[in-house]
Amino acid sequence: MSAPVKDQPNDTRPKYPMNIFNDGGSTAASSSSTFRPSQLRLKWTPSPDEDHGAASMQVDPGSDSDSSSDAGSWRSAESSHDDTDEPRQSPEPRTRAEDDDDSFVEPALEAAMSQLSIPALARLQQSEQGQVESKPVDEDDAMSLTDTEPDEANDASFASSSSAVTDASGATTGSAESAHSPILQNVVPRYRFIPIWVDTTSSRSRTPPSLKEVSSAHCSVIAHSDKHVRWFDKYGVPWSAQWQIAVLVSKGALEWKNLTEQKVQALSGTNSVVGPKVSSVLFPGSRRRSSSLLVQGRNPYYELDREEAALDKGTLETLGLCAPSDGDTGLDMGGWWGGRVEQRAVMKNLGVDTTRPKSMCSGATPSPKIRWEIQLHPQEMRGKSCRFTRKFGSRRFIQLKVPELRTQAERDSLQEELLKPHLLHGRIFRAFSTHDGTIRLVETDENVGRVARPEVGDSRRLSFLQFLDWFNPLEQNAHQIISKWSARFTLGLSTSQPMLLFNTVNMHFIPDIISLAHDPRAGSPASKHIMTDGCGRMNRAALRLIQKHKGLQSMPTALQGRIAGAKGLWILDDNDHEDVPHIWITSSQVKIRYTTEQLDEDPSRRIFDLLRVGQVKTPARLSAQPITNFAHNGVPNGVFSELLQESLKEVIDHLFEEWKSDDAVSMWDLVFNKGGVSHIRKGRYAKIFERIFGNFRDTEETDESSWTSEVFGSPVDLDASNSGPDPNSGWPTELAEQIIELFQVGFTPSKCGYLASLMKSYLKIEVKRMIQGCHIPVKRSGEAFAAPDFSGTLKPGEVFFRSSQQCGLVDDPVMADGIVRGDMIIFRYPIRTPSDGRLVRAVDYPELRNFTDVLLFSTLGERSGASILAGGDYDGDTIHMITEPRLVTTFKNSSLKFADPPEGFNTYLETVASRAHEVVEALPSLTEAEQVREFQMILMEPVAREKLYGRYSTLTDIATYIYGYDSDETHYLSYMFSNELDAEKSGTHVMKRVSENDASHFRQWHQPACMRKPGDEGRKKEPRRPPHLGRFVLDDLNPFAQEQEKRYLELIDQLDIDAETDCDPALIAPMDQADRRARRLSNLGQEGMRQELERLKKFVQVNRKAWGKMYTEKSASRSSQVGNQLSRTGSSTSQDSAVSDVSDFFSLPKKTQVQKKREITEDFWNGFEGIDRLVYFSEDEARRVMGSFAYHHAHELGQRSAASYGRKKGSLEYAFVVAFRILAELKGKSHGQYSISVDPFHDFMIPRRNVRDEGKMEID
Repeated sequence: MSAPVKDQPNDTRPKYPMNIFNDGGSTAASSSSTFRPSQLRLKWTPSPDEDHGAASMQVDPGSDSDSSSDAGSWRSAESSHDDTDEPRQSPEPRTRAEDDDDSFVEPALEAAMSQLSIPALARLQQSEQGQVESKPVDEDDAMSLTDTEPDEANDASFASSSSAVTDASGATTGSAESAHSPILQNVVPRYRFIPIWVDTTSSRSRTPPSLKEVSSAHCSVIAHSDKHVRWFDKYGVPWSAQWQIAVLVSKGALEWKNLTEQKVQALSGTNSVVGPKVSSVLFPGSRRRSSSLLVQGRNPYYELDREEAALDKGTLETLGLCAPSDGDTGLDMGGWWGGRVEQRAVMKNLGVDTTRPKSMCSGATPSPKIRWEIQLHPQEMRGKSCRFTRKFGSRRFIQLKVPELRTQAERDSLQEELLKPHLLHGRIFRAFSTHDGTIRLVETDENVGRVARPEVGDSRRLSFLQFLDWFNPLEQNAHQIISKWSARFTLGLSTSQPMLLFNTVNMHFIPDIISLAHDPRAGSPASKHIMTDGCGRMNRAALRLIQKHKGLQSMPTALQGRIAGAKGLWILDDNDHEDVPHIWITSSQVKIRYTTEQLDEDPSRRIFDLLRVGQVKTPARLSAQPITNFAHNGVPNGVFSELLQESLKEVIDHLFEEWKSDDAVSMWDLVFNKGGVSHIRKGRYAKIFERIFGNFRDTEETDESSWTSEVFGSPVDLDASNSGPDPNSGWPTELAEQIIELFQVGFTPSKCGYLASLMKSYLKIEVKRMIQGCHIPVKRSGEAFAAPDFSGTLKPGEVFFRSSQQCGLVDDPVMADGIVRGDMIIFRYPIRTPSDGRLVRAVDYPELRNFTDVLLFSTLGERSGASILAGGDYDGDTIHMITEPRLVTTFKNSSLKFADPPEGFNTYLETVASRAHEVVEALPSLTEAEQVREFQMILMEPVAREKLYGRYSTLTDIATYIYGYDSDETHYLSYMFSNELDAEKSGTHVMKRVSENDASHFRQWHQPACMRKPGDEGRKKEPRRPPHLGRFVLDDLNPFAQEQEKRYLELIDQLDIDAETDCDPALIAPMDQADRRARRLSNLGQEGMRQELERLKKFVQVNRKAWGKMYTEKSASRSSQVGNQLSRTGSSTSQDSAVSDVSDFFSLPKKTQVQKKREITEDFWNGFEGIDRLVYFSEDEARRVMGSFAYHHAHELGQRSAASYGRKKGSLEYAFVVAFRILAELKGKSHGQYSISVDPFHDFMIPRRNVRDEGKMEID
C-alpha cells in the first residue's frame, strides 16, 4: 500500500479494500430471518447447496456443482459435464390471507405486484419491513455471493471462506469476516424465486391468454392496420413493399387513410418487381429521385426474392450450401449465401406521458411513464450476414438501436417496452438479444388480424420458445448461470461468412491443456490455468479449402470463427496430413452443447462460419494507456517525446516540400492510407470484409482509442440515407475520400484552392489526432492473433512469431526470414495494470516455422501467457508486438500479482442471476405465455442495469494519478472495471453499496487534465500528484505535444491556398461553350437557347442562395442571445456584426449537416422542372452547364467577398458538393488520360499498400 498522499486530507483517501466495512452492525441474518418469500406471492424453492460456504468442502473434479477455484484466481473454466444436482419439488404458492381487510386497494396492488420483477419485489418487501433505507430505483437485489457458477472461463468464482450463507430458517453460516459485513445486510436470502401468474383474489392460479390470441391492444405497434393487412395478403404484396410502407407510417410520412385498396393492388408481385416502384405508386405526383449505382447495389429486392426461393425449396442454399456438381447426394459449399439484407430500426424516446390520469390515492404520485416509439429504416443490402439470418431469412430479424439511457426510470421503462410483442403488419416480433445498445427482434409464428399463409413462408416460422431452444437448448445447457445462457445468443449474430461444412465424424471434441499448477481437487480450472483457452485446431485440408474458397494468396494458419456451439480461434494442426477436412474443438471453446443427433440433423451447426483471417497489421500505435504502462515499467519519459516528433516529421514534414509540386503522389498516399479510405469503401458494400480482411476490431472488442474514461465512445454513425457518396452528385461524405477523388482526376493543392483547403483541414485533423490522443505510431511494431503452442515446443516465457510479409516488425537483417528474434514487448487492450505489458523472448524453432502471422505462446508453465495480458485468452484476442530498441531495452517486467485480482476482491461482488437448471425445473408449472415473458425478462435484464464500466474507468484514471499505477487502490479499481465489462455475461456485478462508496471517495476530484479530452472541464477539484510518486509521464508528454501541435498548425495555416486567381478553364468550359452558341443563335434572331440558358443559370443562383441561407440562419435562441449582447453593450461594431453572423450549422451533428447539404443537392438535381423537355440542351448537357456555372458562380461570389471584406476568397464547397462528379469528369477529361469506373467497381479498385498485400517473404 502506498504512503498517504500529501497535501490532501487523510480522511478522504480511500483505503484498500475500499473503506466500507467500518460501520459495524448486524449481518444478513437479521434481514433474512424476517424475510418470508411467500408474502410476495412467489413460488420458491430452497437452494440445494446450503452448505456451500463450508471452507473445507471437497468437490468431485468431474462434477459441475459449485466450487471455489484457487484463491489466486477469480476466473474459472467452463466444464463439459452435465449438472449433477438432483431435481427438487417446490412447495405450492401461498395465497392471500383471508383476513385482509382492504377489499379495494389490496387486490389491485397485489395484481400489480404479480407483474413486478424479482428485484422490485424484494426491494418492496425489505422496504415494508424497514430493513433498508430509501434507495434509488436502480439498486439491484443480490443473491448469495456463492451463487456464481464456476463453469467457464471468465466466470467469477467466489472464495467460500469469505462468503456468508443463509439457510432456509434465516440463520447465517460462513466466516466471521463476512458475517460482520454490513454489505450483506440487504442481501436477499438464498431462495430461488420463480415469478408466476397468481390471481391474488383466489387460491387458484389463473391462465394467461394464449400466445395465439395476441391482441393489438397488448402490443407495441410499429405499423399495423387490420384492413390493410388483409389487403396485403389478398393481393400478395411482397415483404419489401410492406416494409417500405411501414417505414413511411412509422415516420409519419404516410397515413393509413391515404393508402387505398387500388394502390395496394398495384403493389402485387415479387420483391424485385414491386420494390423499386413503391414510391411512385404511393405518391404518383412526385418526381422519382434518381439513384446512383451505389444505391442500386444496396437494393435488397432481388436478394429477398432469392432468399425466399431458396428457403421454399429447402435446399439449404441460404446457408452457403449446394449440391456437388458431380450429382452426388451430399452437400458442398457454394458461392452464394443468404441473410445479407438488413432491417434496421431505432427506438425513440418520446418523453413522459403527460396524459396519464392522476392516482386515486390521496397524496400518491404515480411514477412517470415514458412513451417509446419504433421508427424503421429502409431495407438495405449491406453484406452483413449471420447464422440466424442465413438459417431463417433476412426478413425475420430486426436490428433495433436504442438511445442512451441516463436514468434508471428510462432503463426500467425501456425494458418493460421490450417485453411486449412488437406488431408489424399483423406479424409479431419479439426481443431476444441485447448487446452494445442494439436489440435484436425475431419474427415468431404469432399473428394479429391475419392467418398464417404457407405460400409466403409463414409455415417456416417458429414460436419464440422453439427459436430459443433451436439455438441454445436450455436443458442441455443448464450447467451455467442463466445470464451466460442469455449471452450466448450473440454467437448467432456475429457477422460471418459460411466457409466449410464438416462431417460430424470429423468434428473432434477434445480437452484443453491444463497447467500442472491447477489442483484437480479444486474443481474446474481457472482460466489462467487453461493453456489453450479458446483455441482449437484445423488440419491442412480444411485450411486449403478455405484458402481456395476465399482466393487467398497463401494458406492461413489462424482463423477466428464459429461452429456448432463453439467460438474462438482455430490454428493449423501441423501433424495431420489427411485429405479430408478435420476440426478439433477444445472444451473451453464450447459455449452451447449439442448432441450428435442435433449436429447431424441440422447442417447449419456443422458449418464453419468465418469471422477473421489471421494477418499481421502494422504499425501498431501507442496511446495513453500503454504509454503509462511502459513508463511505469522503466521506459524514460523522453523516449515518447522522441517517437512523437519522429512520427510527425515522417507524416507531415515531407508533405510541405511537395505542396507546390504538381506531383501529388505523396499527399495522395498519406490520405489514402492514414485516412482509412480502403476500409470506408469496403464497408460501404459489405461490412463483413472489414473483419475478414484486415480490420482487427472485432465486435466483441473495442478499439484502443475507446479505452479511455469516455469508454466505448464511437465515431458518428451516419444512417443509410447519408452514408457513402451523394446519390445525385457523387460528393463523398468523408473528407479523406473527397481529397483522393480530387487528386485522382488531376487537381493539385497548388492549383486548386478548394483541394488546398481540404488538405489543410485533413492535416490539422491528423496532427490533432496524433497529439491529443497520444496516438504514436511505432515503426517496429505489429498486431496479430494470439494462439497457444499445442506442440509444447516453446518454454515458459518464450513466444514465436513469423510474418509472411515484409513489415517494420521484422525490419532487421537478422529477421530477413520474417521470424522475430530477441526481446519483444507485448500487450493488449485494455492495459490498466503494471503486468498488462510484458517483455518476452521471441525465439526460433524450426518445427514452428509453418505458423505465420500468429503469435504463439507456450503451453508450459504455471499459467497461460495470454491471461497475464489483461486477462486475455486465445479466442481471437489480438496482441500488440513492439521490437523498437528504445522501448525494449529499458522495459522491466512488473510483478505477476497484478495479473490476478486483489485478495478478497470477490467479497465486493454479487451474483444476481439464477442458475439455468432452476429455470428448467420451474418451466413445467408455467404456461407458454408465462414462459415467454420469463425468458424475455432474462434476455432483456441487461437493459435495465446501469453500466458502470465507464465510471470505474474514470476512477482508475484518478487513482493512477494520485495513488500510483501500482497502488492497491488502482489495482482494485482496474479489476472492478474489468468485472463490469464482463458483468452482462457473467451475472456478477459490483454491489450497489460498494459502487456508491467507491464513487463517493473520488467525487471531489475531476479526471486528471492529462487524461481527459480538451474542453472537458468541470467544477471538481483538479487532483494533485504527490511528489514521492515522481513526474507522471503524461504530464511530461502533453506539454511537449501541445507545443508540437501549435507549431504544426501554424505551419499548416501558412500554406498558400490562393493558388489560382482565375477559374479553372476545364471547369467553366461547358458554360463558355453554351454562352458562345447562345450568342451566335441570338445574332441570328433565335433567342430560344439564350432563354433556356438563363433559366438554368437563374435556377443555380436560387439554389446557391438556399445554400448560403443554410449556413447563416440562426435559431431563435441564438439570435436573441446575440441581440441581448448588443443591447447591453450598446455597440454595433464590425466585430459584433461578425458575431451576429455566426450560424448554428456547425453545432449540428455531422449526419444532420450532411443531410442538409444533400437536401440542397437534391433540389439542384431534381428541382428544375422540365429539364428533360429543353429544346437546345439534352438533359446531360444541361446538367454539365449547371455544374459548370455553379463553379463559376461560387468562384465569382468568393472574389466579391474578398474584395468587400478584405478577406480571402470564399469557399468553392457549394459547387463541389452539388456537382462533384460533373466537375471531376471535366477535370479528368482535360488531362487526356482519364479512366472511368462505376460503383461498385470504383470502390473495389483499392491499391494494396498495407503489409498484408506486399511482397511475400521467403517461407521455408
